[in-house]
Amino acid sequence: MTNKDTEAIVSSTKAYYDGPADQIYRTIWGDNLHLGVPCRDECPHPEAMEHTNEIMAQAVNLKPETKVLDLGCGYGSTARYLASEYGCHVTATNISQKELDLAAERTSQAGLENLLNFEYGDFHQLKYADGSFDIIWSQEAFLHGADKALILSECLRVLEPGGTLVFTDILVRAGTPQADRDRIYDRVKSPDMWDLPDYQQALTKLGFKVGRSEDWSEHVARSYGWVRDQVLQNRTELLKLVDETTVDGTVDALGFWVEAANAGKIGWAMFVAQKPSV
Repeated sequence: MTNKDTEAIVSSTKAYYDGPADQIYRTIWGDNLHLGVPCRDECPHPEAMEHTNEIMAQAVNLKPETKVLDLGCGYGSTARYLASEYGCHVTATNISQKELDLAAERTSQAGLENLLNFEYGDFHQLKYADGSFDIIWSQEAFLHGADKALILSECLRVLEPGGTLVFTDILVRAGTPQADRDRIYDRVKSPDMWDLPDYQQALTKLGFKVGRSEDWSEHVARSYGWVRDQVLQNRTELLKLVDETTVDGTVDALGFWVEAANAGKIGWAMFVAQKPSV
C-alpha cells in the first residue's frame, strides 16, 4: 500500500469521526466509545465499558511514573481513567479534531490537565522518539489502519525496552464472505479488518512476546445491540442533529453488525505484548 493510499484512508476515517458519527457517538455512547465486557449478567453497557478498562489496566504495570501513549483516544475517557486511577501521565492521540477538542474540555473540567496531553496523531507514523513510552494502549482503533503491520512496528519502536503494548480490536473472522466484509467495513469506513491469528502472527514476527491473547467475541453482539437500541430510543433527538437517512442507515448497519456477530463473523479480542528488554 502506498503513502497516498494510507493518506486517503486516514482522511476518510477522519471525515467519518468528524462528520455525523460525532453527533451520534456523543449522544449515544457518551465519552466512552468502546465495547464492554459485562461484569455480571445484567451489567449495563456503560458499566461493562468501565469493566473493560479495569481488565486492561490490571493486565499491565501502571504506576505514577509510567508514561502511557493512548492511540485513537476518542473523547479521552480512558486516558482520564488511567490518569485519575493510577496517577500516570498519558499522551493521547487521535485524528478527529472534534473528539480531541471535547477530550481537552472534559479533561479541564476534571482537573487532570497536568497528567494528560491530547495531540493530533496518525498511528501509521508516530512522531515520538524511539523508546519514549512504557505502555502503549489502544481500544478498537487499529481496525481503521491501512497498514496494521506498520502500526504495530511503530508501537514497537516508540516503546522502551521491556515496555508493553495492550490493545483491543474488532475482528472479522477468516472465512467471512467478501460481500459481508464489505458491509462490515462500510459502517466504520475500514479498509481491512484482521482476525485474531493475524494479530498474533504479526506481533510475533516483529519480535513482541505475546503474553495474553483473549477472545472476547461473545460480547460483540451485546455491545452493538445496546448501541442500536439507544439510537432507536433517541431517534427524535438525533434527528435534530443528523439527517434521517443517516440515522436510519446507522440503525440498519448496526443491525447487520449484531447479526454478523451472532453468526461468528465479527469478533473482538484483547492482546498484551511485551517488547524484549534487550
